[in-house]
Amino acid sequence: MERGDETIARVAFDEDSKSLANDVGSRVRTAWAHLGRSRGDDAGAREARDAARRLATSGPDACSTAAMRAMQMSRASAEEVPWREIEEEVRMSVDGETADVDGMRVALAGARAVCALTRFRNEDALESAMHCEAILRGISIEALEAAKSAPHGWAIATAMKALGHVERLRGSTGRSTELYERASEYAADIVANEHPGAMASRIIAEDVAVDSLLALAQAHAASGDVEKAEEHAARAVSGCEALGDERHPRVGVAIAASGDVYVAKALRGMTAQAGQGDGAGVMFAEGLYLSALKLMHYPHAVEDAHAASLDHEARHLCAVLHARYSSILRASGGHRAREADKWLASARLLWPDESGRDEGGLDGDAVVTRAATKLGVKNGGIIVLDTQQMVPYTMFPAPRETTK
Repeated sequence: MERGDETIARVAFDEDSKSLANDVGSRVRTAWAHLGRSRGDDAGAREARDAARRLATSGPDACSTAAMRAMQMSRASAEEVPWREIEEEVRMSVDGETADVDGMRVALAGARAVCALTRFRNEDALESAMHCEAILRGISIEALEAAKSAPHGWAIATAMKALGHVERLRGSTGRSTELYERASEYAADIVANEHPGAMASRIIAEDVAVDSLLALAQAHAASGDVEKAEEHAARAVSGCEALGDERHPRVGVAIAASGDVYVAKALRGMTAQAGQGDGAGVMFAEGLYLSALKLMHYPHAVEDAHAASLDHEARHLCAVLHARYSSILRASGGHRAREADKWLASARLLWPDESGRDEGGLDGDAVVTRAATKLGVKNGGIIVLDTQQMVPYTMFPAPRETTK
């Protein structure tokens, strides 16, 4: 696949076939950019997505490439890639009368929402989500079905999931669950699609389908439906493992979500049985979190702020996992307090107060402090773990709290 576009170009004999070959090459390069980024090859992914943009000639191919480029660019720091450059990627014109137009508009508005969430730009995320949902409400069923066979189908599934994230962050768990289910079904249909136009899209949609299961697990855990949460978390873990690397950090994120589910079960047991059964659930969750942390970029507590700044992309996600692990340790008893404080301090180093930045940012210290001192996803502020971007999404952080 890495050199697939070069092979395809050799069979182009005239202008029409050359244009088609370029579009097919663009799809190959877009899929390669996705796979390269997921394995940590940032330079290779950047080269592939640049080539994809140069090759794309059709609207759907240009749309798919733009969405992929913008989402990957948003994972860099604001100093490395300013917000204005990301917005330029999703401003491509999609005017026209073809059936693809509304689908492309959904894809690009959804990509902008994802990018804004990734950069913690709350107002931009809400604006893009409202725009995306308005287009989605007006799109025909036929157009949505047709897009499943098109290069940008994966981006439409991503947009549906992004809308679910925004609803979840706004506190509408029921609505977010509906959107996650819709995204999961749409992505699964793309994965099963054998149309040549879906060649690259189906590869990317595999990740969207799995991440939608993870989102559903988190939503059900937050609403107290731990049986459904446990089912979806288990499917998310096996789905992440099936993507090709059982040691990938996204597997760790899914395992951590399973730990969150067991915490939710323990808390429910405390409420229903006056504290009976809590210890076993929290201990099991601790084991899951230890397994999860071993797969992450920061498997140990961080004690050096300089070291914490080495990997911008992984910092925020690992900060949340360190904070939640701290909460589990704290709930295990007073004898674990010092260990819990160490992991909270690590979380604060990984995600300090970034609220003063012009390019977006939150008071991460407040976010992780609450997550570390309030056991359970229902109590620690609304945070959504996303493996497609490998970022924790949160819009409305709680006021700063202190730990004694």
